[in-house]
Amino acid sequence: MTDTVKDDLGQHSEVNKMTAVQKTLLYIFAVFAIIFIATLPFQPYAGNFVIKAIPAISLAVLALITVSRMTGKLLFVSLLFCAAGDVALELEAGKYFIVGLGLFLIAQIMFIVTFSRDFKMQRSRIPIIVILAIYALAIAAIMTPSLREMAIPVYCYLVVITLMGIFAALRGAKNKFTLYGAASFIVSDSIIAINKFMMPVPAADYIVMITYYLALFLIVYGFLKE
Repeated sequence: MTDTVKDDLGQHSEVNKMTAVQKTLLYIFAVFAIIFIATLPFQPYAGNFVIKAIPAISLAVLALITVSRMTGKLLFVSLLFCAAGDVALELEAGKYFIVGLGLFLIAQIMFIVTFSRDFKMQRSRIPIIVILAIYALAIAAIMTPSLREMAIPVYCYLVVITLMGIFAALRGAKNKFTLYGAASFIVSDSIIAINKFMMPVPAADYIVMITYYLALFLIVYGFLKE
């Protein structure tokens, strides 16, 4: 039996081992993520913040009941802060943007704490760390003229989310899904920043939400695979 066939059978076995509750939580995540993205042209509407937050909440519960010990609890808290940030950003047409930014900042710090539990220095990941650092510096340089009074909050968030990506890269994990999720998160927030402070980005809302929900899923999936 080839290694490819063995891997396929192994993945199929993992799916079969999922409980009904775990599958239901994944279905809830997928359904509400699709609903929110599909209804973007009709924003804002009553209760949109609830629909937006449910995917993160469902993944938070999934992490809590599936990922072992403290790591699952930390993931749970991280994702709940993401859900709270989702709500804040949707309330009153972005009136609470600073509050939302602060909640996501806490979420990123919690992700860093979570990823640091599996910290392992790996020379093969150094190029990824360098790329993340260069990307952060480039974004900061490009956006600086447009930030004005928002410069310090945005710089703080940029530093923290870059560290989140670096700690995701340095996890001693058997897969890279968490790293891919962190990268997707960075892309999502970069589009938000460029669209808000610099210039309109075509289809920004769709790109932001697709990369954001993908980021949350990949981060959790990386831990589920272990």
